[in-house]
Amino acid sequence: MLFITGATGAVGSNVIRFLEEKNVSFKALTRRTEKLSKKQFSNMQIVTGNLSELDNWETELKGTDILFLELLSDPKPILEAAKKYGIKKIVFLSSASINHADVETNNNAQNHLAVENLVKAMNFDYVFIRPESFMRNAVYWSNLFKYANDVIKWPALKATYANIHEKDIAEVVTDVLVNFSKYTGEILTLTGSNILSQEEMLSEIIRQSNPKLRLQEQSINEFENYMEKFMAREYIDLRINDWNYSMNNDLTLTDTVLKVTGKEPLTFREWVSDNLDLFK
Repeated sequence: MLFITGATGAVGSNVIRFLEEKNVSFKALTRRTEKLSKKQFSNMQIVTGNLSELDNWETELKGTDILFLELLSDPKPILEAAKKYGIKKIVFLSSASINHADVETNNNAQNHLAVENLVKAMNFDYVFIRPESFMRNAVYWSNLFKYANDVIKWPALKATYANIHEKDIAEVVTDVLVNFSKYTGEILTLTGSNILSQEEMLSEIIRQSNPKLRLQEQSINEFENYMEKFMAREYIDLRINDWNYSMNNDLTLTDTVLKVTGKEPLTFREWVSDNLDLFK
């Protein structure tokens, strides 16, 4: 029996679908029970709860073998509860930012690395899955398209990503959960099959959604001044640091998705086609 946290998230929702298709029994933790109850998965037991309030549901961990965990601010309580109820195996959705040269100064990398180190320190058997940025992060462009007149403005168009479709991440996670002993102790870095610039990604969305739009590069200062009205400074800095990193360092593609799933990674063009309604 598996225990899946983040069951309604971009990755978790696909993981539980793949597990159902494989006829694997699992418990799925969610705060939004109604979203899972609609699915009527015969292999799923729904656990209603919040990772920050374990007292309400932690006994549901009993009788499960593997915990699938995504990043949270304080992982220690859930890991201690897992130990308490006999779970010995952790699959953690980490981040490929740990592999980057700026790992020491990258907050995202340090946050994920702290969880990895805690899992090791607590002597769990583990598999760490480190995807590059999610293709789904392109959702933050949706309002640019919804409210654009004739121009899309965005900074750092030459910044690049080796981004990956959330379905590919989920398929790898599922195989690791089902065949854990095959991967024990491994760190799997996931990328898509291409390195694309923001210019190429935005151009693809324009091509599929509204070819009449023009793409124009925005200055970083203009971006900062505008986004400070809507976004915390730390998240603005995170994006700017990512752009600067990619323009000064080479990204590396991996063949992990192909090796694990037997299929080439899904493309950004396919992701846009699947999510075109977000940009109209």
